[in-house]
Amino acid sequence: MNEYIVVDLETTGLDPYKGCEIIEIGITEIVNDKIVRNYSRLIKPKGIIPNFITSITNISNSMVENEESIEAVLPRFREYIGDKTIIAHNAKFDLKFLNYYLKEMNLEPINNYICTLELLKASTTYKGKNKKLETACAYYNIENKNAHRADSDTLATAKLFLKVKDER
Repeated sequence: MNEYIVVDLETTGLDPYKGCEIIEIGITEIVNDKIVRNYSRLIKPKGIIPNFITSITNISNSMVENEESIEAVLPRFREYIGDKTIIAHNAKFDLKFLNYYLKEMNLEPINNYICTLELLKASTTYKGKNKKLETACAYYNIENKNAHRADSDTLATAKLFLKVKDER
């Protein structure tokens, strides 16, 4: 049985080392090449969500004010994924945040991953103008109804992975 957990984060900026925080974690599970679950969780940051992030993600400060903190959510998330392979589009970004916070909490980092952006680079058939998730989804006719929200992006990334995983 092959099991993967597709992960996407929405954050308050680009760098956790400069105080940027995770405000949403999304997962989509793939088991034996079938999508079996799609889920996301908003997270209350310590700081405020900048207006430009709200304009991109539609996640506002009022939406997260009663949500749990990253310290409450991330240990459960780490336990849930266990040793399954993570899939992400531009995985370096998501893993930079996840592993930063996992290290802060003395939890095991995530090292076992597949990056769909790298799969696109290795693809012998992909001819999109760039490797952005939106561009790749349009190229493969994959709907991403709510781009820049973690549940929608993980579902789109899962479908993209299933299309390109054998295109090398």
